[in-house]
Amino acid sequence: MRFPNNFLYDGPVTDSYSVNAEWYAALIAPWQDGMDSAVRQLLGPIDGGAVVDIASGVGTGLPLLHELGAERLYAVEPSEAMRIGLMTTVARDPRLMGVTTVVPHAFPQASELLPAEWSAGVMLNALGHLDDADREALWATVAQRLTPGGRFVLSLQPPEAVTEVPWADFGSVHIGDHILQTRGKAEPLSGTHVEWTMEWTLMDQDRAVIDARTTTYPWRVLSHDQVVDEASRHGLVEVHGEAIPTFVALEKPA
Repeated sequence: MRFPNNFLYDGPVTDSYSVNAEWYAALIAPWQDGMDSAVRQLLGPIDGGAVVDIASGVGTGLPLLHELGAERLYAVEPSEAMRIGLMTTVARDPRLMGVTTVVPHAFPQASELLPAEWSAGVMLNALGHLDDADREALWATVAQRLTPGGRFVLSLQPPEAVTEVPWADFGSVHIGDHILQTRGKAEPLSGTHVEWTMEWTLMDQDRAVIDARTTTYPWRVLSHDQVVDEASRHGLVEVHGEAIPTFVALEKPA
């Protein structure tokens, strides 16, 4: 699960990931196997070439992309705080170090530093950060740069409709003697956006609070059907249907 943020907008915005970046790898650890399984099923084997990971976070998805057959990896991550973890992930694995380029920009600005031809791509739990124009640029870029038969896999962040989401427990992780708990809520901002409030609480074994942090950010609400419809206007077709809830797999026809 990629927790919402506003980093894919270029401009004078605060890097909200500075709030939770030091914990991020631990926060997503319980979700990683499920994410990897879905990407493996929807993307399938990759026949070499370049693979792009948009909103790479701390890079936990890169080993799988390399395993599936990527010869070169491009990790797009505009958050400076998150890139510390991303570079650590890359540097600790000599195989990744030799093939991974970290692109420190938001999309679509990052496209200038990405290859002209992609064998595949992923964008997990981050599409709602893009405004409408940038999302159109994404579909156009994917359609132009994917090789025929290449796939682009996305996961969508709930909700699928603008609605209030009451405080929800997103789980806890144990880090040594400490417990890190996450919860969040969303409130409608407009007909297309909600505002998420996320809260992280670090506690000791007796659940005494050591540290508590909160951030808020806007999120563009998108349904599965809306994403497929937008992408189809650029010639991309859905594969696998809704085989895995919250995931969308798009393919450039051969």
